[in-house]
Amino acid sequence: MDKNIETVLSYVNIVDEVAGFVKLKKRGQNYSGLCPFHSEKTPSFHVSESKGLYYCFGCGKGGNVIGFLKDIKGESFKEVIDYLKKKYNIPLEDTKLYKSNKTGESEVPVKKILNLALNFYYENLFVYISSSGHIIKYLSDRGIDENIAKDFKLGYAGFGNGLTALLLNNKVDLDTAVNAGLLIKKPEYNKGYSDRFVNKLIIPIMDRAGEPIALASRIILREGEASPLNFPKYINTNNSEIFVKNNTLYGLNKALPFIKKENAVFIVEGYFDMITLYSNGIKNVVATMGTALSKNHIVNLSRLSDEIILLYDGDKAGINAINRGIELFQSFMESPDKNIYAVCLNDGSDPDSYVRKYGGSSLIKLIQDRKKTPVEFVLDYYIEKSENSGIIENGKDERNLKAKISMIREIVPFLKKINNNIIFSHYINLLANRLGLKENEIRKYIDSNETAGLAAHLNFNNNDDSAGNSETGALKEDLNIEDLIVGKIFCNLLLTEYINDDILKEFSDTDAIFIIKEIKNTLKNNINEENNIKIKGKIEDIVLKTENSFKWNKIYYSNLLIENKSGKDDFKKLLIQLKVGNINKTCRGILSEIKSGLLDESDKLLKFQELNRLKYISKEFQRKICGY
Repeated sequence: MDKNIETVLSYVNIVDEVAGFVKLKKRGQNYSGLCPFHSEKTPSFHVSESKGLYYCFGCGKGGNVIGFLKDIKGESFKEVIDYLKKKYNIPLEDTKLYKSNKTGESEVPVKKILNLALNFYYENLFVYISSSGHIIKYLSDRGIDENIAKDFKLGYAGFGNGLTALLLNNKVDLDTAVNAGLLIKKPEYNKGYSDRFVNKLIIPIMDRAGEPIALASRIILREGEASPLNFPKYINTNNSEIFVKNNTLYGLNKALPFIKKENAVFIVEGYFDMITLYSNGIKNVVATMGTALSKNHIVNLSRLSDEIILLYDGDKAGINAINRGIELFQSFMESPDKNIYAVCLNDGSDPDSYVRKYGGSSLIKLIQDRKKTPVEFVLDYYIEKSENSGIIENGKDERNLKAKISMIREIVPFLKKINNNIIFSHYINLLANRLGLKENEIRKYIDSNETAGLAAHLNFNNNDDSAGNSETGALKEDLNIEDLIVGKIFCNLLLTEYINDDILKEFSDTDAIFIIKEIKNTLKNNINEENNIKIKGKIEDIVLKTENSFKWNKIYYSNLLIENKSGKDDFKKLLIQLKVGNINKTCRGILSEIKSGLLDESDKLLKFQELNRLKYISKEFQRKICGY
C-alpha cells in the first residue's frame, strides 16, 4: 500500500467522515446506523473507530474511509485523497499517483467550470454593483442582506457573454460547459457559443463538502420591465455526473451539523424558504428544487436524523405536495426510532413569507402545535375539506353516508400501504371516530368487492428487513468450523503459524485453503506486522479473489468489527475440533459400509478394527481439548 494512503488513514477518523452521511449510534466499541448504500429499516451498517473500517451486513459494502467516500460521493480515488488532504492538512509526498493538483483542477471537468462560473457570478453581484443594483434590491426586499447573500455565495449573471469569454481564457472545453447547462451553442453555421444565463440571480447548489455541483438561476426584472411570455421563473444547470436533481437537497451542506445536533430536519420547497429560515435561526432546514420530494431525499435524511418534518405552503399546491410526499414515508412508519410529520401553513403563506412576517420562533411554535403524522394529516385533510364544504354533516341519512363512503375511498389508498396490523387498526379506529361510524363497518367495506378486492392488497404481516439488526446476528448463515477458524485468523494473522501442511489437509473448503495459504505467504516477510495497514489491505485483496467473496467479506468484517479475538489455546481447540469432525465423518462412512450388507465377515472385521481405532483417536483429541 502506498505510503500516502497509510498517512491519510492515520490522520482521518472514519467515524467523523461517515457521520456526515449516516446517523450513527454508539453500540459497545463500535457505531451502527442505517446503511447509505441500500434501503433498510433496521441498522446493519457498522463502523469501527479503532480499526478504521466500516461494513454493512445487509449489502456487503465495506472498507476504509477512502473507499466509503469514493462510493458515497461518487468521486475518484484522487478526488477523495485531495479532499482529505485539504480538510485535515495532511502532509503527503508528491508522488505521481497521489500528488495534490496545485491548479485546483479536478478530474471531473464540470467541477472546474462550475467553480469558475461561481466566482464570476459572485464578483458580478458584489464587485460590479452598478449593474447588479436591482438584484441587491430584490434580495433586500426579501430580507436577505449582503452578509446572508455572501454566505450563500449568491451571484448575478449580467448581459452579454462574459462567462463564455472567461471560460475561453481558461482554455475550458466549451462543449462541456454546454452539456452542463452553462452555455448555449449557436446554430451550425454560426459555430459560436453564448451565455445561457442572462440578467438572472444565480443560486449555487453545493455538495456536502461545500463545493458547487450545479447552479440555479431566477429571472429578476428591473422596475417597469415586462416578464417574457411562458418563461420559467427558475432555470437550473443540467443533471451531470456530479449532480442529480432528485437526489440533491439545497442547503444540506450548511444544515448538516444542525440536523445532527437537533436530530431533526425541516424540508421546504424553495431556495428562499431555506435561506430565510436558516438566516432566522432555523438552521436544520433543506429544500427541494422544483421537483417532487423523492424517496432518495427521504432515505438520505432518515439516516441523518430521527425526525423529518415536511413544511410546505398553505395553498393547494403545497397541500398536494405533502400528499405526494406522504406516500414516501410508508416504509418508515413502523420504525420506533423515526418520527415523520407534515405541517401546512393554512393562511396562504409560504415558510419564507411567514418567517419574515411573524419570526422564526413563531413558526417553530406553529410546527409544534400542528405537526401530524403522515396518515393523520391525510385523514384530517380530507375530513376537514368535506366538513368545510358542507358535504358531511351530522346524521346518517343516505346522502351523508354516501359522502363518507366517497371520502373513505380517497383515504384507503394511503391506508392500504400500511403493512402492520396494529398500526392499520389504529388508523381505522381514528377514521371511524372522526366519521362517526363503527370500525367494523369500515373494515367490512374495505374488505368488500366495492373496493375492488382491496383486502387482497393488504399485508398484515410485520415483515422485518432482510438485513440483520445486531453485530452478533449479522451473519445469518450457520458458520462451520472452517469458517470459524478463518475468522479467528482474520483477527490475528499470526495464528496461521499453527497450521502446517498436514493440518491444512483437514480443510475441505477451497476458499479457506486459499485464504490461509495466501496469508501465510504474505506474512513471510512481514512476520512482526500483523496489524499493519499494508498487510490488512492485502488481506482484503485476498478475500476479493475467493470464489464466495461475499461470504468471506462478511466473516472478515464481522470478526474485525466485533473484536472477535482468541488466544492460541482457543485456536488450537478449533483445529482439534476440525480434526475430530473429520474423524467422526469417516467413522460414519465406515459404519454405513458395515451396515450395507455388502461386506464379507473378514472385511467387516477390518472395518470394525478401523472404526475402533478412529474412535479412540477421536476421544484422545477430545480429551486434549478439555485439557487446554
